[in-house]
Amino acid sequence: MFYWPPPPFPQDDSLETVLKIFAEQGYERTDNWEIEAGFEKVAIYMDLKDMIPSHFAKSEGPLWKSKLGEGVDIVHTSLEVLEGDQVDEYGIVERVLKRPMRD
Repeated sequence: MFYWPPPPFPQDDSLETVLKIFAEQGYERTDNWEIEAGFEKVAIYMDLKDMIPSHFAKSEGPLWKSKLGEGVDIVHTSLEVLEGDQVDEYGIVERVLKRPMRD
């Protein structure tokens, strides 16, 4: 049987749990939302109604990549592109994490 989040993490979808999972993978908080050479980044979008993480974007080369549903992947030049008119669906960027690129 598959559980999310995986044990030993708390069985909830809180920001704290998501941050613990990413920290386990070597990610740390950054205030720099721009793509940085030598680093992988993940942006965590927050649902403003439920105050839970609602979407993630990952840096890929000079762009951000997002999965918007089954079989729907997009690339975007900024994190803000999914905010604004899309706030009800994706929320706002709450946190950006980074770790050194892995081989």
